[in-house]
Amino acid sequence: MKNKQKQVQLRDVQDVIDIIGGRWRGAILASLCDKPKRFNELKRDLGTITPKILIKELKYLELNKLLQQQENTNDTAIVMYTLTKHGKSLEPLIEAIVAWGQKHRKIILG
Repeated sequence: MKNKQKQVQLRDVQDVIDIIGGRWRGAILASLCDKPKRFNELKRDLGTITPKILIKELKYLELNKLLQQQENTNDTAIVMYTLTKHGKSLEPLIEAIVAWGQKHRKIILG
């Protein structure tokens, strides 16, 4: 029974890595933890990402119900990207990843 439970746990870890482990996905989610953002704000936060890749990753995250598009009520031409309730549940995980990344960088860089 323990082997079966371990297999389920490993599958769960792989699911998370598959969803947020892409080159840009974690950074997109981390950027949206601050506040909803427009496409160009996200692009500016991410730096070298191309518009084509950003669109692809936003669609992927939207398909996985982690973010959604919201039209500005004052101006329908403005689309904001925001985390869904499900996406917001990742905030503690993202904070833990940031903290671990800072510690790891200190260890690696000495």
